[in-house]
Amino acid sequence: MILGIDHIVIAGPDLDRLTATFDSHGFHVVGGGRHPIGSYNNLIGLLDGAYIELLSFYEDSPDHYWWEAVHERGGGLIDFCMETDDVRADYAVFEAGGVEMSPLVGLSRLRVDGYRLKWLNNEIYSDFQGLIPFIIEDETPREERVPKERHHANGVTGIDTITLAARDLERARRIMGAALGQAGEPVNDEDLNASGVVFQAGRHRLEYLAPNDASSPLHEHIEANRPAPYRIRFRSDGEARSIPPEEAAGVRIALI
Repeated sequence: MILGIDHIVIAGPDLDRLTATFDSHGFHVVGGGRHPIGSYNNLIGLLDGAYIELLSFYEDSPDHYWWEAVHERGGGLIDFCMETDDVRADYAVFEAGGVEMSPLVGLSRLRVDGYRLKWLNNEIYSDFQGLIPFIIEDETPREERVPKERHHANGVTGIDTITLAARDLERARRIMGAALGQAGEPVNDEDLNASGVVFQAGRHRLEYLAPNDASSPLHEHIEANRPAPYRIRFRSDGEARSIPPEEAAGVRIALI
């Protein structure tokens, strides 16, 4: 069963620059570690149990399934992961829905203190990547993977909604409806001139939108072959505000 968003992935070519950017906006960033597949990260823990992964590459890894998203599609908010308590069952639902993905694989990360984290997840491919979440189940305790420092100067407490730009809205609706066991609710966004469906996933919302016509900013986003995640809204105890993408490594952020 899918429990909610495990983490979102914000990526760029320079991890130090990513870290400095989010630190400057009042996020408390902590060290992450290295994956044996060429990537490394720093992390931002949230009080709702999810976290933000700031990711880059410590060596050229053109076979890595996020390499193209970072180096050819502009990086930014490139992907998201959902926590599950039965990764094999949820994998089977995505498989039945026709999602192009890897088999479940055992991965690891060597934390900066030397502790090796282990988990199972899948990789999502082609135009499903970033639109349909990858899923994760821990082999080492999840609390060891999630940052323990979860208080931020900007007042952010957790993820409210991730908005995703869907080229094929009905396909996304069908796949995520089956995975979450719900039909979702219709939603319209006048500012984006877009409409779609929103799902509740535990504490979090997944909003799939398609442009109503070519004047929608989502139309430009899709036609530019940008990663499917378009915007992230965070719950905050601080002042409600937006951070423009040019100030946040290409990520559209709203604090509500």
